[in-house]
Amino acid sequence: MALAIFCCAVVVAKGGAALSQGARKAEQNAPGVERTLEAGRQVFASRCAGCHGLDGRGTERAPAIATDARVQRRTDAALRRAIQNGVPAAGMPAFSMLDDATTKSLVAYVRFLQGKRQSSRAPGNAQRGQSLFFGKARCAECHMVKGKGGFIASDLSAFGSTHSAEETRRAILSPEGSGTRGEVMVVKTRDGQQFSGVVRNEDNFSLQLQTMDGGFQLFLKADVESAAREAGSLMPSDYASTLNSSEIDDLVSFVVRVGGPAREKVKVEDWEE
Repeated sequence: MALAIFCCAVVVAKGGAALSQGARKAEQNAPGVERTLEAGRQVFASRCAGCHGLDGRGTERAPAIATDARVQRRTDAALRRAIQNGVPAAGMPAFSMLDDATTKSLVAYVRFLQGKRQSSRAPGNAQRGQSLFFGKARCAECHMVKGKGGFIASDLSAFGSTHSAEETRRAILSPEGSGTRGEVMVVKTRDGQQFSGVVRNEDNFSLQLQTMDGGFQLFLKADVESAAREAGSLMPSDYASTLNSSEIDDLVSFVVRVGGPAREKVKVEDWEE
């Protein structure tokens, strides 16, 4: 009996050690998964999105590859062959110049869009992230999610379908390197009024701003005394200091999951204005 108990203890200890090693290995592999998806996203954006759409849901030029069950059922090897050899009957060109590693990253990103494979899960709490988005972090003053929030910046309802958790984190913490920063222009008219907002339209004779409240202002340039871009940006660059690491995790979790490919939808609650 004592020997049996000892053997069980050894098995349990080994099992625990194996689980611990597996967890550490998964953590170590997570950055690799993110790098693969980022590489695939860049190739997809430059070579595929023009026809299939940034979210892979198709355009008038090519069918959906994210939601089509026939594409979802194809093996990774079959998708790689289609990329490298093209589909002449459907008008899809061959991308034989892509090496194997690039093609695999592209397939991984297609699977990401399909929701079959996810990047490393954001460790935060999506519900707490929602509270931050509409509260302390003030994201909703500019961004909209599921019809709620501001109009001045991009709608983030589907951001998680085309961006991984790590990309979302970088966009929040380092907007200057992620293309998410918007420029504000200040317009002073000859009658002494001043307006600030984002330029939506401009030609030789007129200038149109969208102000922070979502309204539009149209100016004839003959009536404008000065128009200058502010040094600042719509996107704050100090979230690393105004939010702690747990809050960043929560915010990332909300943005990724509310419209992410895993379809782990987060209900956006009604918020009082």
